[in-house]
Amino acid sequence: MGLAQLSALLGRDRPRPARSARLMPRQLYSRRALLAGAGVLTLAGCGAATERALSDVTLSVWRYKTTAGNFMAAAGQADTPYQVRYVDLPGGPLVLNAYAAGALDYAYMSEIPPAFALQSGTPLRLIATHQGDVNNSGVLVVKGSSARQFHDLRGRMIAYTPNTNNHYYLLKLLEAHDLRLSDMQAVGLPANDANAAFTRGHVEAIVTGGISALLTESLLGGRWIVRSVAGLYSGNFCISAHPATLADPLKRAAIRDYLRREQATWQWIDRNPERWAALSGTLSSQPAALFQRLAREASRPALIVPPAKTAIASLQHVADDLARFALVRDRFDLSTLWEPGLI
Repeated sequence: MGLAQLSALLGRDRPRPARSARLMPRQLYSRRALLAGAGVLTLAGCGAATERALSDVTLSVWRYKTTAGNFMAAAGQADTPYQVRYVDLPGGPLVLNAYAAGALDYAYMSEIPPAFALQSGTPLRLIATHQGDVNNSGVLVVKGSSARQFHDLRGRMIAYTPNTNNHYYLLKLLEAHDLRLSDMQAVGLPANDANAAFTRGHVEAIVTGGISALLTESLLGGRWIVRSVAGLYSGNFCISAHPATLADPLKRAAIRDYLRREQATWQWIDRNPERWAALSGTLSSQPAALFQRLAREASRPALIVPPAKTAIASLQHVADDLARFALVRDRFDLSTLWEPGLI
């Protein structure tokens, strides 16, 4: 998909509507209300005029499946003094394309895309770490498969999605078992196609994770042979923003506020797993019990924290692995992408 087509898809070629189902209501806040709220906006030397100007700011925020944007209203965090335009894309390359097109201000991503962004010159900065889950991620085999451990898949067909965390899991698993990609009939497919190939029995195994994995296991009879990537992947994810957005004082203030609202939303999810599961089930038209299980079996709470030295080192380790696996053309220094101080 080219940049022009992506811009058209995201609505950049159309006049901005006065109201949209994807936009939060425009509201004006007094300085007292802003300072009293959960997300505080502060701009040195700016008074009430700044607060009025914030109502004209629109942040384009990526949203997908169980990301926090779907739960901010339930968490009491949706009353932003700026507008939020949610951009629903399936993730991966399309998110990087949206950044390249200038059509996205803020997005959540795994530790895989930043190296590809640096390689392609895609403009983004990393502003926080999302501590994610390493459980219920790994390899499922079809019902009736004779495979009992990962090594048994040698010579068999396994589906994965290229240039994603699932691709990384596969390469790390192969390395841990002294195998190469050529030792299996590995089929790289888009996520939906990989799931379809697995459910129709065209492949014997799939590298998967999260709610998609639980759906496959519970509803379609898949069986885990690797059900945690602990020791292979940190479970960290990155919160990113467009550099041009961060360079604009008002938008930077809005990013800081939205980041803190997302942090508060994940804290709400951690305290209210049953409500989160019910909402997730409604949004996805899937059984809430699967989301309850996802929360119950998580390796740790999903929280947003400032970028720590360990998280920065973990991201660099992944980038070095991607270079070693020849998924990117060279070793990149990802420390240049981090912009601390926003949370």
